[in-house]
Amino acid sequence: MARGWLLFLALIAGQGWAGDGGSDHSGSNAVAGKTAWVADYRIRDAHGEHALRMVRDDSRIEYRAANEPVRVWRQTADGVELRELYPAEGRMVVYAPGDLRTLDKVPDWTQLSGLVDPALRVQLKATGDATAFAQPLTRYRGVDSQGTPVALDWLAGAGLPARYCTGKHCGSRSRGDDAIRLQELTRAPAEGAFTSLDGLLEIDHADLGDMELDAFVRGLSHAEHPAH
Repeated sequence: MARGWLLFLALIAGQGWAGDGGSDHSGSNAVAGKTAWVADYRIRDAHGEHALRMVRDDSRIEYRAANEPVRVWRQTADGVELRELYPAEGRMVVYAPGDLRTLDKVPDWTQLSGLVDPALRVQLKATGDATAFAQPLTRYRGVDSQGTPVALDWLAGAGLPARYCTGKHCGSRSRGDDAIRLQELTRAPAEGAFTSLDGLLEIDHADLGDMELDAFVRGLSHAEHPAH
């Protein structure tokens, strides 16, 4: 797995209860007639650049990135569930809400769905309005809790950032230095936007310890604990 990408996921899916409510439907695909936001991002961190596709509707958030499983978080009556999809292997690993609580990996749903810490956004000052991706855009500027300059261009209708940058260079609007940059944003039928679960064998995370002889499970263990 890409270790830098995992660090980014840890940043945006940190601690804190993710809220209750949402659908408890456990079917394999999206409900017909629903729509989803599909956002393509370029993410830059200390390890380089990564492409991220986010698919999001009212109760699900999906992240797709190279060299990573497809990750789908879903709100249920008991909390947030995580599914890690491995389409090439025909498998998916399901972390029940209780598993995430035990592992202390329950995400902040608002930050997971909007990429930017909502507590940071309220600290920033709106400095102007524009339009981008056929959506109203508000420019926010300010500093974070460490005093670092922050530039955020926010699409309120989609609840997503168009641009996020930290550091003294952010005022220049230099695209190459942005930590988060939206490349494309569309609205699509959810049924085709989310990765299909059809044909994927479901494995409960709690059962992985009893499947050490399974080649797929051994591969997961190696990815999580690579040799030094």
